[in-house]
Amino acid sequence: MKNTKNRWLIAASAVGIHISIGSVYAWSNFTNPLIEEFGWTSKEVQFTFSLAILFLGLSAAFLGHFVEKHGPEKPGYLQRAFSEQEF
Repeated sequence: MKNTKNRWLIAASAVGIHISIGSVYAWSNFTNPLIEEFGWTSKEVQFTFSLAILFLGLSAAFLGHFVEKHGPEKPGYLQRAFSEQEF
């Protein structure tokens, strides 16, 4: 196993990944405020959550091969970049 030069960057990326995944579990806290603030229906808010879960599952399924081929570091950086864009 080759030595990794920047362990702190990997650790920071892992923390960022876990924080962004945690936003999925905190979604229910935002449901009522989104409905009240924007006047959306419950169905519209639930559809948004459904899309997030769908793409979470699809990305896990399709990026599994990429992780096996390139290791976890590059996909981790990619996921972190995409998660930062959603905020």
